[in-house]
Amino acid sequence: MLRASHFRFRAIPEVQFGWPQPQVIQNEFQRDPDLIWVTRDYRERLARARHAAVIFMGDSCVEFSNYPEMALARLAATDPPLAAGEKLAVPGWSTEQGRAQLQRDVARLHPKVIAVEFGWNDHWDALGPPDDEVHPGPVTAWAADHLRVYQAWRKARLGIESRAAADPARRVSLVRYHDNLTAIVRGGQRAGARVVLVTAPSGHQPGREPAYLQARHLRNLGALVPLHQSYVAMTRQVAGETGAALCDAAAQADNAGPTRGSYFRTDGIHFTEAGDEFMAGVVSGCISLAVH
Repeated sequence: MLRASHFRFRAIPEVQFGWPQPQVIQNEFQRDPDLIWVTRDYRERLARARHAAVIFMGDSCVEFSNYPEMALARLAATDPPLAAGEKLAVPGWSTEQGRAQLQRDVARLHPKVIAVEFGWNDHWDALGPPDDEVHPGPVTAWAADHLRVYQAWRKARLGIESRAAADPARRVSLVRYHDNLTAIVRGGQRAGARVVLVTAPSGHQPGREPAYLQARHLRNLGALVPLHQSYVAMTRQVAGETGAALCDAAAQADNAGPTRGSYFRTDGIHFTEAGDEFMAGVVSGCISLAVH
């Protein structure tokens, strides 16, 4: 009956993110079957990482910053065996992609240290399916394309969920964030690495949240500060549960007083030159402590 009435529904919605948008992924990045998108020089970086003692994983706060390189320079003076490193961070990524990257690319490199900083993109509104539903299995993908009954069931389910939810789903729920970080730590430990979890500092203040975030990132701007703090707290919890080294850069930034404002660009997320200096000192110290 559904087929005869020409019923159709996109049971698996097109992947959408607050950033990068589809045209940005197409024009500025390279598509990847497992990681969705990577930087255009990702393969070259991965090849260089075969000789890295330290690998930095994360999102744009790592990729757009100089602090990994600056941290390695500091380590060259204090711990020369740790001076060789590589940055494998990709803008826009969540822990979902970090988890897949660790399993496919990073674990086989067997670095001494893996420094991991996520915690921003995970808690943005999911414009399409949550990140863990982006890659459906082959059976689900076939059903979504061919079975009208499955399409109708998905439409009904999504309608019920959207009406029941007070807020949009997160790209990565807090529970899933816990599971992803745990998987990253356990995978790194099995590969013989010391994993350092870095909490993501923030320059945001209640009542002064950047208005641009409301366009595609977070419908309820008033939730920004407590929402981010909940993911930072979960990073600390995972470090305690797994034995990963905790590098609590968020707490140290909060304790910096008025100086904290100079660490961030106007978005309150990405680092200035002063922020890079701050992060390089914090993270290099954490790496040294983690291996000694």
